[in-house]
Amino acid sequence: MKESKVFRMPDAGAIKCFDKQGLEIEVKPGDELWGQNGCFTVNPMSFTKLGKAGKVLEDAAEWKDGLRCVLDNNTGLVWEVKSPKKGDVNYTADRYSWKKAGDAYIKKLNKAKYSGFSDWRMPNKDELRTILDYGRTNPAVDLNYFPNTQSDLYWTANPYNMQKPFIWGLFFGLGSGICYTPSSERFVRAVRGGANRKYGVADPSRFKDNGDGTITDGITGLMWQKGENERMDWYAALKVCREMRLAGHDDWRMPNLKELNTILNLDYTNGWWYFKDFFPADGLKPPLLHYFSSTPYEGIYVWVTNFCFGYDGYYASKNAKLLFRAVRNVNKPAAAQEVKFKFPDSGQKRCYTENGDIIKAPKPGERYFGQDGSYSIYPLSFSKLGTEGRLLSDKATWEKGWRMVKDNNTGLIWEVKSPAAHDVNFGGDSYTWEDAFTYVKELNKKNFGGFRDWRLPSREELRMIVDYNGQIPACDPKFFLDCLPAFYWSKDSDVKEPIFGWGVYFAYGCAICYLKTSYYPVRAVRGGYSRRFGIINAYDFKDNGDGTVTDLNSNLMWKKDEGPELNWEEAMKFCQDMELAGYKDWRLPTIREIGSLMDLSFKDGCWFHKNYFPGTKTAPLGFYWSSTTYGDTFGWGVNFQFGYDGYYAGKKEGKYPFRPVRTIR
Repeated sequence: MKESKVFRMPDAGAIKCFDKQGLEIEVKPGDELWGQNGCFTVNPMSFTKLGKAGKVLEDAAEWKDGLRCVLDNNTGLVWEVKSPKKGDVNYTADRYSWKKAGDAYIKKLNKAKYSGFSDWRMPNKDELRTILDYGRTNPAVDLNYFPNTQSDLYWTANPYNMQKPFIWGLFFGLGSGICYTPSSERFVRAVRGGANRKYGVADPSRFKDNGDGTITDGITGLMWQKGENERMDWYAALKVCREMRLAGHDDWRMPNLKELNTILNLDYTNGWWYFKDFFPADGLKPPLLHYFSSTPYEGIYVWVTNFCFGYDGYYASKNAKLLFRAVRNVNKPAAAQEVKFKFPDSGQKRCYTENGDIIKAPKPGERYFGQDGSYSIYPLSFSKLGTEGRLLSDKATWEKGWRMVKDNNTGLIWEVKSPAAHDVNFGGDSYTWEDAFTYVKELNKKNFGGFRDWRLPSREELRMIVDYNGQIPACDPKFFLDCLPAFYWSKDSDVKEPIFGWGVYFAYGCAICYLKTSYYPVRAVRGGYSRRFGIINAYDFKDNGDGTVTDLNSNLMWKKDEGPELNWEEAMKFCQDMELAGYKDWRLPTIREIGSLMDLSFKDGCWFHKNYFPGTKTAPLGFYWSSTTYGDTFGWGVNFQFGYDGYYAGKKEGKYPFRPVRTIR
């Protein structure tokens, strides 16, 4: 095990953003509600599971697999994992008075060399708070890493100096810091190590007065506003923080609850919970010294810390008029690399002749080069996820916590169906088109996978997980083990004939429609790197004025005008030999690519984008070639006369139109 040598102040958890009614929303810079906790990601909570002697384990490991400790990758602290077995030295249900927790229990743990170590100790209050996740309740911790956690108070090493002999603890039901009599029997979680052992120690030497109205904490890397602000409601305070210009910095924000509590002086020096030499609290007198944090509680409330009594076990109305103190990060986190939407390959890996013979992938200039299997641009790529989007091993199963699949090209996250008939998303259930929307509401109500933003996919989104390599059902069995060779609903209605709804038939992978009153399966989706892709009213094309048209949603560039009608091999060669608008990397599109040109809005009474591809041929058949093979001797294609992509034609005999494409990287 390689412990972290650099302390990073962890974020407050998986925090969402909320509107004034407490409903989850997406907030962007410049919005009125920008600045709340969920707007910022600095150091996301990150843990590694460890076995005996610090051996790194898979993220899906459980107690029976040897899980004994958890490393916090931000703080370097190593936490014990509680045993589910009664009689074990660290049985999860065992309770202790404060003295027995810090004396007898810790000594017993070290004597037993639990997990191979003998330097276990009781954590201080700030250390214990680092593992709290304020996006969770009952308990307020990620149970994947801290299984068997009780929704109760856990002792810290800090006495409550305002009223001895009380002792600080953290209530893991919600995440609040409160104190209890030391004779009370509560829980304890031991810790060892740490990237900075001074973290959580009430040592004023960690602060530096910059002489410009700011204070820097050398341990947390946070810069604080030194002076006070007038009392105001939370919404106004957010605005003041985001508009603050202090000491030449314009990236001030309201602190989250973890950050705010790091400036509590737990020594209660001279009867103050402030570090008065650095935060003099000019003009302030007890008892009303409540400070806002940016961290929400149940959507409509917000966590606050009381600098009169040192408590943070409070939440207040966002409309209350309270104090606040702005903060910023001294060292900005490394800018996250922008993740872009990538249009995935079809999945076809084999190459064929026009007679259906399988051949080695041809090279440029060779016969049959240009077919689907001869290219690898953005290969299909998926990841298994657990609750809250936790990354799992590719070997993870439903029993091991597998709940979602992420498409690493599109960013779309797909539900994994349950094998249990009583579960909300049992894989064997079918729905009418209308009932499919009700199903998604129920999925959100149940907070499936830790999320409430599930939706029905568009037809195009659903097509993105089709694997055209020839297997049945037409998807990757490793990641979509539950997929049936059946039609799956999309959210899109057939505009021409509204009694039909669009979907994808996963026996082969073609996009077709069925009567909305029919019963078929559903696979919900969330997220996505491009929320415009596949949305009927969000098509976004650009005529480049040079004979090409760019689809800004898919990053594909198309030839605008029509060409000759050729057979499959001739069409591939035509694309290979073509030079247009200064580009020489034209090719025949895959079935997934050419299918994305369907205009499902049926604007102007046609299934193609007439303003950009006015010469599209719909007669006599409306069939356009793709480079993808179907059934060895046929070529997949789309039909712009009927709006379907479930068509194929003989490679050798058929002569049809086609539209060259290239990928914009």
